[in-house]
Amino acid sequence: MGLVAISAMGQEPRVYSPVPDAYFTRVEGMATDPPTHPTPIVGLSTPWDMEAAGAWLARELASQRPTPTPTPSAMPRPTPRTVPTPAPRPTSSKTSHKVTGTATWYCLPGVSRCPRNRSGGLYAAISPDLGSLRGKHVTVCYRSSCVVVKIIDCNCQATKSIDLFADAFVKLAPLSAGRLRGVTISW
Repeated sequence: MGLVAISAMGQEPRVYSPVPDAYFTRVEGMATDPPTHPTPIVGLSTPWDMEAAGAWLARELASQRPTPTPTPSAMPRPTPRTVPTPAPRPTSSKTSHKVTGTATWYCLPGVSRCPRNRSGGLYAAISPDLGSLRGKHVTVCYRSSCVVVKIIDCNCQATKSIDLFADAFVKLAPLSAGRLRGVTISW
């Protein structure tokens, strides 16, 4: 038997038919199913009573309360970033000067002396005739290999010569070569 709705507006009463169970899909996995009452209470459109419905609603609302977010007591301080030291590079990508000379090596810890506060790297000492290059980057090439070094010292050897740190020399030839004739120094 369907429910009859009576209209106060002078319209025809409408008859509502119950919706067949086939139109509903059971939802699995709900936290709690609504409580059911063994016998429906007259006047309610649901199969449970108001007390059970109120208790169920209270549990649902309690489970959906958001957890309060704690407020920080002090402003966090940013962590300073460590900036890596850039590798030596030439001051200009185009070279305007070039000389051909001789290269030797020094500064191999435990084998030969190193300048104060240095124990390796891509550095070199230059002959006095090229002393104006001190503090600058130069490119040293031997055969098909090249290395960029920073001139940090001036030595008293022959003209047109460069004395490379061992770290730079091995990029051109083995240390056993000792002296390289015909290197190109460009800046």
